[in-house]
This record gives sequence, C-alpha cells and structure tokens, in this order.
Amino acid sequence: MFICVLLAAQLVVGDERPIVGRASVAHSSHQRHDRVKPILSEPKSHALLKQQKRVELTASLPKDPASLIEALKVPLAFAGWYLLSIFYSIMNKKVLTVWNFPCVFSATQLLVGGLWVLLLWAPLPIPGRKTWTSIRAAPQLSMAQLKKLTTVALFLASGHLLSTVAPAYGTVAFTNVVKTAEPLFTCLFSALFFGEIFSLTVYLTLIPVIAGVCIATASEVSFSMISLISGLLSNVAFAMRAISAKEVMGEFKSLSAQNLYGVLTLQALAMLLPASLLLEGRSIVSGTADTIKAVGGWAFLKLLLMTGVSHYMYNECAFLALSSVHPVTHAVANTVKRIAVIVLSVLYFRDPLTLSGCVGSAIAIVGVLLYSLAKNADKAKRLS
Repeated sequence: MFICVLLAAQLVVGDERPIVGRASVAHSSHQRHDRVKPILSEPKSHALLKQQKRVELTASLPKDPASLIEALKVPLAFAGWYLLSIFYSIMNKKVLTVWNFPCVFSATQLLVGGLWVLLLWAPLPIPGRKTWTSIRAAPQLSMAQLKKLTTVALFLASGHLLSTVAPAYGTVAFTNVVKTAEPLFTCLFSALFFGEIFSLTVYLTLIPVIAGVCIATASEVSFSMISLISGLLSNVAFAMRAISAKEVMGEFKSLSAQNLYGVLTLQALAMLLPASLLLEGRSIVSGTADTIKAVGGWAFLKLLLMTGVSHYMYNECAFLALSSVHPVTHAVANTVKRIAVIVLSVLYFRDPLTLSGCVGSAIAIVGVLLYSLAKNADKAKRLS
C-alpha cells in the first residue's frame, strides 16, 4: 500500500516540466451580482449569493486533469517534503534501534532508492495500449560524463553514511541540531576553493549558529561523541558535495535534477556498499538473524523498504518544492521543516530535554534562518 501511494505521488511530483501559473478567479459572476436589484427579499438575495460563490469556485478550478496536476504540484511537493522527511527521520531511528548496523543500513537505503528510480525509468505496460511507457524518461549519459559525477557521488555517499551513523549513537533531535552547523563549512570551503567571500552580515549570522550548537551539545542529556563527530563530518561531506557539484553542473543542464539525483544515488550505492560490508560484514548475518527473530522477517523488510523509499522521495520532493519558490520562502520552509523534525521526534521517542538544550537548539535554528536570509540578500545585491 505504501509503495502504491508513493507511485501515485511520483506521477504528480515527478513531472519535469516547468510550473506554470493559473488564472484563479472569473469576474463575470461578480458583474451579475452587481446587477441584482435591492428589491429582492433577503432570503432570495442570500440564496443568489451562495449560488454566485459556487459559480466562482467552479470557474476557478482547472478544466482538465493535467491543469489540476500542475496547480497541485507545488503544494503536494511541500507536503511530501515535510511528511516524508519527518517519516524518514523516525523510521530511520526505529530501524537503528533494532538493527544497529548504520553503515550497511545507509547502503541499504541507497539500494532501495536505486531500485525505486530504476522502476521509474523502466518501461511499464499501459492498459489498452501496445507500447510500454516509463513513468520518467531514463537519462542518456556517456562514460566520460559519469566519471565527472564520481566526486559528487563520493561526497553524497560519505554524507549519507555519516548522517546515518549520527542518530545510531544519539537522538534524532540532537543530530538535527548538529547538522544546522553546515553553513559554517559551506562558507569556509567556498572561500578556500572558490575564493568566494560573502558580506560581513553573512558571517555574523554564523555566530548564533555556532553558539546554539555549542549550548545544545553541552546540555545534551544523551550526549554521544560519535554522534557529534559524525554529524559534523556529515556537514563537511554535504558542503563539499555542494561545492563539487558547482564545478560540473554546467555540463548537465539538459539533465533534470531528479534524474541527476537518481544517477548520483546509483553511483553512491556502488561506492558505499562494498565499504559498508567491509566495515560491518562480519557480524551482519548473526545480527540480522537476531533482529528478524525479535521483530519478524516481514516487519523488518517493510521497515527497510519504507525507510529507503521515503529517503529517496523526500529528497526529490525537497528539490521540486524549493526550486519552485522564492529563496526567502525556501529559507523559512527549511527552518520550519527542521523544527518540525526535532519537535516531533522528541515527542515520538520521548527524548529527555533540558531548558538550555531547548534554548541552544532555538538559537541555532534562528541563526540558520538569518544566515539563509542574509546570503540571499547578499546574492541579490551582487546581481543588481
């Protein structure tokens, strides 16, 4: 059932055409209402007004299914991004609680995501037609192009691995607070590798980010050094992924970002799977047998499938949602999403919190929001 719902959602959010605006209100019904004479009795006037509103609502709706899908694409993408991100964060921790093999688990998530994107690319039979059609057109890349993407895929694999290790040894909330420090590394590496210097305001916004993470870390009840280091190193990996992607993205303008992410997922899987088996392969068989004995084989398989698909889908929904709105809306939406993940994970797992931990988390999150707004303003000033 879960897979069927996500396939239906992919038909909506997976479309790669640009989003277009829609006319929303028809004015002819207003004109008819202006001609209504005051001699009408009150009940009739009220009934006429209700009928007029129904006409306006009908006129504002898209006339065909394709237009309806276009109109709902961005709202559904935001909903998918939020819900699947929260769902993934909780399911990820649940699996790690019963199957503490974060390296193999991170590779398993990429494996499920890779199988998912291959399903989207595969030709499928359509009832009533002789030809088979894929949900999404498969990309056509040469070996030279694939080689240019290996660096990006390497940082993607490293970042995902470390992001999975962090909650294995700490709470979901603490991991998300630590990950708010990613802008610090982005600024550092942008200056080192590209000589890109931002305005003083941008760098000042990093102060509450660093202070908030330090306060939250110092007061974390279930503090784990492995979780802290893994979270910080994942920030390094994802910042390097963003920087390395800038160097090659110009050569892949004809490739949609959804397909590009699918290719990178498969490349990251090829890198991460052997490494994860090398690190945890000795005890994976006995550990998996113990997990299946504890939770059941089918239940364990469902956990792996749901985690892998939700991880892949929330990343695609995030791209579609954030690429369709203004950068300020992007910054606010991302901040709200992180708050939602932290709060709901605390409530779900009943993680203990201290007052200083809450204050530190709030300071770090507000700092990230201010950083995003300042960076967008700095970029707009340079372009003007």
